[in-house]
Amino acid sequence: MTLGSWGRAAAQEPFGANPSAETAVSETGADALAPDTEASAEADASAVSDPFEGFNRAMYSANNVFDEAFLVPAAKGYRAVTTDGMRRMLRNFLDNAESPGIFLNDLLQGKPGRAGETLARFFVNSTVGVGGLFDVAATWGTPPHSEDFGQTFAVWGIGSGPYLYMPLFGPSSLRDGVGRVFDTVADPLFWIRTNPAEIARYSRFGATALAFREPVIEAVDQLKEKSLDPYASFRSFYVQSREREIRDGVENYDELPDIGSFEEMDEIE
Repeated sequence: MTLGSWGRAAAQEPFGANPSAETAVSETGADALAPDTEASAEADASAVSDPFEGFNRAMYSANNVFDEAFLVPAAKGYRAVTTDGMRRMLRNFLDNAESPGIFLNDLLQGKPGRAGETLARFFVNSTVGVGGLFDVAATWGTPPHSEDFGQTFAVWGIGSGPYLYMPLFGPSSLRDGVGRVFDTVADPLFWIRTNPAEIARYSRFGATALAFREPVIEAVDQLKEKSLDPYASFRSFYVQSREREIRDGVENYDELPDIGSFEEMDEIE
């Protein structure tokens, strides 16, 4: 298990808005997600293209070994030597650093309004928010949102392709895997070939792994314990959360079952 969408989604509360949000993730995260993913995992299995399931399960197992042997102990150590506020500030800083990429994808998706929000958030949080340590923009009514090239490709009509479980990065798809390459190339640090830039790039990667794994330690453990097939449950959760991100959180009412016309309902009565 690695970060993906879950870790970031768990930490979207702005600093100061809900001091108990971080512990609430651990206490209620699995209870909120496990029934949904467990109940829908079998149904989603037929809808999700997973032709490489054998390889994916092997990668899932390998990632679990790495996660439990290295990442979770490091995340617990990080938790032990920091406060809730310090950890939230790091997540805010890392999210703020993603703003240029989010802004670019907002524009590529033809969403100038959201692009304006991203630009405003970046300006406010980089100045009033002390370099992004505080999510002042969220407290002022402009909450964060996530965009990347995988979502942009989806908006352009490119299908997700087969499900993939990527080493270190976790749940993905062929489309999102290619999108990750574009995200990397679009990162300004990618083009700066200096030792400080290299250090900054790898430091950011490590900090992101710790910052977004720590809030969901208990939730992930509980979901693994409650699920009959953790691999299928995580796959189901990834697909659902990814679709929600692509729709910008708007429910897709076209997917609701057809309950018939009002006349048909009258006949039933």
